[in-house]
Amino acid sequence: MGDTLVSLPAFWAVRKTFPDAQLTLLTNTDVKNPNYIAAQQVLPGKNLFDATINYPSGVSKFSSPGSFYRLWREIRSGKFDAAVYLMTRNRSIRQIQRDVFFFRLAGIRKVFGVDYLKKNIVDAEKMVSQTKTDREGDFLLESLWMDGFPIKTGTDFFPELLLTPEEKRFALDWLKKKTREGGKTPVFIGVAPGSKWESKVWEEGRFARVVAELIREKNVFPIVFGGREDKEKGDRLVAVWKRGCNAAGELNIRQAAAALENCRLYLGNDTGTMHLAASVGVRCVAIFAAIDLPGRWEPNGDGHRIFRRRVECAGCLTPVCFNRNKCLDLVGVGEVAEACLEILEGKN
Repeated sequence: MGDTLVSLPAFWAVRKTFPDAQLTLLTNTDVKNPNYIAAQQVLPGKNLFDATINYPSGVSKFSSPGSFYRLWREIRSGKFDAAVYLMTRNRSIRQIQRDVFFFRLAGIRKVFGVDYLKKNIVDAEKMVSQTKTDREGDFLLESLWMDGFPIKTGTDFFPELLLTPEEKRFALDWLKKKTREGGKTPVFIGVAPGSKWESKVWEEGRFARVVAELIREKNVFPIVFGGREDKEKGDRLVAVWKRGCNAAGELNIRQAAAALENCRLYLGNDTGTMHLAASVGVRCVAIFAAIDLPGRWEPNGDGHRIFRRRVECAGCLTPVCFNRNKCLDLVGVGEVAEACLEILEGKN
């Protein structure tokens, strides 16, 4: 989900550049993972892509010849004029060359975005030095601009989800059922205490303490967001707060976005939910592990508060921490609560 949302401004840039073209999204899917979120679950159903081609994660000529052939045949039959290569900077030169060869083998001669990506791959030296870098979404827009797309700045495009009136109405009805409080509408905040990477998860008790402080100071109504795997954690937190509700696993992605649109802030880890909140204009207070380059996966937009501590093992890119989550442990409850209060009070 996060990668799709990060790429969304670039998707809109492609659509604006080719308003009358037949755009097909080529995206992977993991049918074996029940918690996997496909791009179609996130993106608008109309006005962006006209069709989608899905392929199983990890497909290659050697690991799955049958799947590789079916994918090649489907792309070949589409008779595409060009491909726009919007891959993250983790790609190796060998992988890029392989992919370009595959597209040409499938009859596509023009591939946008390749040259700039080759020059900006995240290498080991950058990870060790921990140099501040552009957001990944801004990098994708820059790669299009370098290939001739009419993009002036990174602010020209936003991760617009085009939420429908039905999705927004569903979210409002759901919130009304969950609050059941008389009088004025409560101050909603979105909380995302989970992540598919253990190395990104700030300790549950700290989320409990921050939100308890916000309830005492501002009487906020916390809504826990996440997937089905986060439901038990959400139930525990709501029980501790004695206030709030748990949307984890209950709302689909676009319904969750519509519910987040009603929140005054997002509090959580570096997750897809963070990018979802930013895509509907919600300011984020996000706790980042030091596993990647600083700035790279920060949410779109301005006014966010990011907490990230540099440690000796920064840049590890590991899903499971081998250093007792030291970088996360250095982020304190008090400073996070203060940042949340400043946003709620409109101080910055």
